[in-house]
Amino acid sequence: MLLCALIFGRPGFGQTPAVYAIKDARIVTVSGPVIPKGTVVFRDGIITAVGENVPIPPEARVIEGNGLTVYPGLFDTQTDLGLPTAQPGTGPRSGAPAATPQAQAQAQPPPPPHTQPEWSAARHLQIGGQRFESVRSAGITNALVIPSRGIFIGQSALINTAGDSPQRAVVKSPVAVHIGFTPMGGGLGGRFPGSLMGVFAHIRQTLLDAQHYGQHWELYRQNPRGLPRPEYNESLEALQPVVRGELPVIFHVNSESEIRRAIRLAEEFNVRVILSGAIEAYKAVDVLREKRIPLLVSVNFPERPRDADPEADEPLRILRLRAEAPQNPARLHHAGVKFAFHSGGLSNPRDYLRNVARAIQAGLPEEVALRALTLHAAEILGVAEQLGSIEVGKIANLIIADGDLFAERTRIRHLFIDGREIELRPSEPERPSAPPSAAAPPVAVTGAWNLTVESPQGMVPVTADLRQEGDALSGTVTSPFGQSNISSGSISGHEVRFTLSVEIQGTPMLVTFAGRVEGDRMSGMVTVEGMGSFPFSGTRPRG
Repeated sequence: MLLCALIFGRPGFGQTPAVYAIKDARIVTVSGPVIPKGTVVFRDGIITAVGENVPIPPEARVIEGNGLTVYPGLFDTQTDLGLPTAQPGTGPRSGAPAATPQAQAQAQPPPPPHTQPEWSAARHLQIGGQRFESVRSAGITNALVIPSRGIFIGQSALINTAGDSPQRAVVKSPVAVHIGFTPMGGGLGGRFPGSLMGVFAHIRQTLLDAQHYGQHWELYRQNPRGLPRPEYNESLEALQPVVRGELPVIFHVNSESEIRRAIRLAEEFNVRVILSGAIEAYKAVDVLREKRIPLLVSVNFPERPRDADPEADEPLRILRLRAEAPQNPARLHHAGVKFAFHSGGLSNPRDYLRNVARAIQAGLPEEVALRALTLHAAEILGVAEQLGSIEVGKIANLIIADGDLFAERTRIRHLFIDGREIELRPSEPERPSAPPSAAAPPVAVTGAWNLTVESPQGMVPVTADLRQEGDALSGTVTSPFGQSNISSGSISGHEVRFTLSVEIQGTPMLVTFAGRVEGDRMSGMVTVEGMGSFPFSGTRPRG
């Protein structure tokens, strides 16, 4: 008993064990009927009682819930929250010492760049900072964090969005091995597939290699005497739980053709599959329903930029995608396909619920939307015994709001993660009044910026024509893939962030620039959906 207490007894974030009771509140359990007026009690981070007539422990801190509604905490099932900007790429293994020339000569050839299924998000997780605060203020208590680049990208971790250390924050690791379908170009000596067909061939060959690798080691372990020992391979070793069906694969897909190819790959190798992204999932509902494949659906819906010329013509495909994206969740629901939501790289976490509300307006039932944010996410990720609903024995990740969760005017009044109350950032921070001369001027970014992105293929020139209105950013970005309008953009101090959609080999990809401006210089990271994050820098010429 003492050993169990030492292992499992864990006061929240190093604090004294606490007992809370939320009294006389409306409780949306998700797993059962709504309790119009009830009480939730939790101790040491675990829910101990839920119901209409629940006794309140005398030592409990009581929160009066009159006029308030309690919801389970929300999931974001795809984000790079807490991961360093330098992620697995073309260099040496993370944390590995530089090899001597002799060792390099004797070593096996390195894998193609961005093929590191052994890369673990949990090992690289960093907790804290303004971004975590913003995510929590949006009601997101759990996030599936993943490496953001490559083909065999790495292993994701499910975390609580608060904790006194990465070890405390991790709920489950690994959750899945992630595989992306975005070609990275044919550079680097031709070792990396530069077309979609090449990507699929590379994935298939790697999975075949993993199967053969496992078979050789199994034969050797059964009878090692007289047999040469197989060579250890870290990447193929990491894929053994996948090819044995023990660990799922999350394929990052967008188009209908990618969805169908991913399903065929999963069937060929008998792997457990989850699809993430799935912009055109509604076009493949037949096979998704038949195969009972769960989805992680992005709610980063494409939008027409505010500064776009109203007379300008747009490609029919872009117009159709913009119109149909908010309808995708409703179509999946009516077809009987199970799904959860993710933010898809939204620059403002508060847009997460706003865009889910748009899906509701497009025909998705509100209760289904809530399940996609909570219990369905927990079920798909394998943590439904711990999270996703308000039930006895589950982790006390709770939202207390002053109205319907999807209403524009609703505000989150209290947030609990692991049973600890979290201080929330105000929706609109108050600015102290000061004479104009005492106020620091905001960074000015309006103008044409000549930027260079450091991609695996080499330097890529980009021109960003930016227009600033207060803390909002709009404009256009021109690259070798054409010109794209910025769909969302923001400025905070010297930090800038803007997102656009770029069509690459016929597939729209979300591209997000996040950087810092100092005078006429800008530098940061650009993230391409399903492809990775790359450094960029540049200047604004003065006329």
